[in-house]
Amino acid sequence: MLTIIGVPVAFIVILVLVRKKISYGLSICTGALIIGVFAGFSLQDFVRSGVETLKNTDTLNLTAIIILIGIIGYSFKKTGQINITIEELRKIFGEKTLLAALPAAFGMLPIPGGALMSAPVIEPEANRLGLSPELKTYLNIWFRHTLLLIFPLSSMVILCASLAGVSVYPVIVWLLPLFCVSVIVGYLVGLRPIKTVTRHEEKGSILKALYGLSPILLVILLNVFFHVSFAVGLFLGVILLFLENKTPLKEVAHMVKEGFSLQMAVAMVGIMFFRQVINNSTVVTEVMSLVEGSPLFLLMVFLPLVISLFTGVSLLSIGVSFPLLLPLSPLPPSLFAAIMYTSSFTGYLASPLHLCLIVTKEYFNASLLGVYKRFLPSVVVLVVYNIIFTLLILQSRI
Repeated sequence: MLTIIGVPVAFIVILVLVRKKISYGLSICTGALIIGVFAGFSLQDFVRSGVETLKNTDTLNLTAIIILIGIIGYSFKKTGQINITIEELRKIFGEKTLLAALPAAFGMLPIPGGALMSAPVIEPEANRLGLSPELKTYLNIWFRHTLLLIFPLSSMVILCASLAGVSVYPVIVWLLPLFCVSVIVGYLVGLRPIKTVTRHEEKGSILKALYGLSPILLVILLNVFFHVSFAVGLFLGVILLFLENKTPLKEVAHMVKEGFSLQMAVAMVGIMFFRQVINNSTVVTEVMSLVEGSPLFLLMVFLPLVISLFTGVSLLSIGVSFPLLLPLSPLPPSLFAAIMYTSSFTGYLASPLHLCLIVTKEYFNASLLGVYKRFLPSVVVLVVYNIIFTLLILQSRI
């Protein structure tokens, strides 16, 4: 029981530290230490968790990806190439739609912390419209993840469908209403309040827009068709960006230096250390024991949500809760997978350990409390939808 108490204590401390302007990386590491202490970790246990974190190839790969995303994002701005895409897409889609379309498009690039890539892309347009850092953060995160509800290559959808033993497409069919709800919520909370500036109608060129995004498209194409890792692809994308703009070596060095974010790298390592401490403790097992015997409805809706909320890792939530609950479910596998996905997704969105939230908040220098004032009510709408949907489905099966 003491171990479980350590989890909310850790999250309260993390939020307090962040509000006091302590970096996310150090705040999350502090939270991990608190959980370890409550779980009875010895000094050797902490050292082992730290070593395992640093030796983990996921840590090294994800940290490299985050660093390279920062560099390519900064370089996009400084070279001015991203302005080509923004101007053309603004002509094609219009101002408000652009602020939703760009994060959604980048959401198809399944990179942890990938919101850092779309943040500099929407920044010039958001600045032109006079948006606050908190609203920029909300729009970037919300619309980036909305598309993941129905994107067939989403790792979360693929994992849910695989564990349920079904194709991704029946799961996506059940998720379509939630996708529509999410788009409406994003419009009402994020887009509708924005006052647009009247402009003369112009015809945009999709080819020019794609040229502006060519370094990003290179990353996607190399990964999809040639299975090149995102880290390598991003490195090549940075090189292509500099070649297209004929950037002098002196300026290249300056952009790499300015684009490199030690704070982002530390945050990534901190999150991985937090996850490692969770994995090396009995937190997940004790949560399972605590909820054993609870109604199936509560387990399906809230167990994946709580695990995602406390870890910021949706795949972990699905991987842990799915095998436990699937044998108990009277629902068709695809429907069960959709409900579990939604539960995990909402907890993941709201988690203060959500990497996209961390990097976007840091990039725009936004207030976490200010972001949550918009973000939490939006997530609550999705949770309420899932509760009503699950209740109606279960009652119809009785």
